[in-house]
Amino acid sequence: MKQVNFYQLVPSETEEHFLNIVFRFQLSKTGVTKMQLPIWRPGRYQAQHFSKNIPQVKAFDSAGEEIKLNKKGTSAWEFQGSKNQCVEVRYSYYAQQADAGGSVSNQEMLYVNFITCLLFIQGQEERACEVKVDIPKAWKIVTSLNESKKGLWSAPTYRELVDTTFMASGKIFQYQWKEGHVHFWAEGISPANIFQGKLLESYRQIAAYQLQWMGHFPVKEYRFLHWIKEEAFYHGVEHRSSTMMVLGPPDRDLYDDLIGLASHELFHVWNIATIRPKELWPYNYAEEVYFPTAWFVEGVTTYLGDWFLVASGVYQRDEYLASLLGNLKLHFERDGASKQSLIESSIDLWLDGYGKAIPDKRVSIYYKGAIVALGMDLLIRKKFEHRKSIREVMLLMNERFGMKQQGYALADVYQIVEEVYEASLTNFWQVWVEGNDPLEEPLNELLDFVGLKLERSDRGLLLNLLHEDLNSDGEKWLQGLIK
Repeated sequence: MKQVNFYQLVPSETEEHFLNIVFRFQLSKTGVTKMQLPIWRPGRYQAQHFSKNIPQVKAFDSAGEEIKLNKKGTSAWEFQGSKNQCVEVRYSYYAQQADAGGSVSNQEMLYVNFITCLLFIQGQEERACEVKVDIPKAWKIVTSLNESKKGLWSAPTYRELVDTTFMASGKIFQYQWKEGHVHFWAEGISPANIFQGKLLESYRQIAAYQLQWMGHFPVKEYRFLHWIKEEAFYHGVEHRSSTMMVLGPPDRDLYDDLIGLASHELFHVWNIATIRPKELWPYNYAEEVYFPTAWFVEGVTTYLGDWFLVASGVYQRDEYLASLLGNLKLHFERDGASKQSLIESSIDLWLDGYGKAIPDKRVSIYYKGAIVALGMDLLIRKKFEHRKSIREVMLLMNERFGMKQQGYALADVYQIVEEVYEASLTNFWQVWVEGNDPLEEPLNELLDFVGLKLERSDRGLLLNLLHEDLNSDGEKWLQGLIK
């Protein structure tokens, strides 16, 4: 009989914001068993040590006798067990991290990122899981998990379980549509006036274009999840079959933020959930995992996420160029004098976190990474007169690594880009990725191809047209026609 690990989550009636959690499993071997809570979550390359939200863990055998647990490090517990022994673990979790990557429990809603609060047995990450969540009957539920029985949710493995979220509230909205064989949802907690025709049609256009651009979608269903908060907020997290976006307040125009975030997170279905660095295949939840290609994961997604807006027809040209300038300013005006390369900053993200590092140290893997992606795209387009672009790079990355479920190395990125370019790009990698020299001059050499120039003025950085309008190459770049 197939073994299944079981979890039950019950919001505490006596302790505000606490979830009472029961974890039941059967041991597959005799000896020391190690029980672990993830110390980080995919999508944020920084140790967060979610176990700080657990005050106590207790374990019991099938007779109700307590099993002695020995704490090992910040997020692991060990105990002696025997093969086929049934164990029940009980603990509570303080759920008050109110962002897209946390978990929240209060009288208005329940939002759970399972990776933040569900323990696992090391070696059982591939075992099937079932989850029961106790919520008020009147609440609606939003999750990409399969409801195997009424009130019981299942996942084929722990890995797939913790790549999902669970949201429940009495204020859930839902909208759905299909693109080919893919079922899309836009749902979550939001005032009704936010999700009107223009926004939902833009979501549809963005999704349809990305599916056509990549030619293959890894999942059959995808959910754009939302939590529109009363306070100012902007945060998104990608998952394989969904994204969670937390924004606010509802009385400001959220349209541009929502479509930009939705486009970025949707492309992560390919560029990290499917096309993944070898260091992350499979995910090791118990340790910090350093990899030099975080700039490719986030930088390419940042560049293309914005470019998809204009290529799909959601943005007009001037709207896209304003967005592009905003990203360029975030690098050149903030990090342009930083001493680290993109590779060094990809690794030091684990050291410095996502906040501010010491002055002139780290570059952003998002914004400088996006400049590198822009450079690659224009470099390829210029040589091949738009017959090739960064699209060919991503299609090859998907074919050779994503669809084969194999991780790639930094050398693989270089090799595939050079294969598309049909020549060595050693100097490009040395200057743009491995070095820390200013990029304004080499970037302007490529921007000239599409009729643009980056210039400094009393008003800061400007992205100017070389003539009265974009040249024909600039128009072709932004039209996004798919051959």
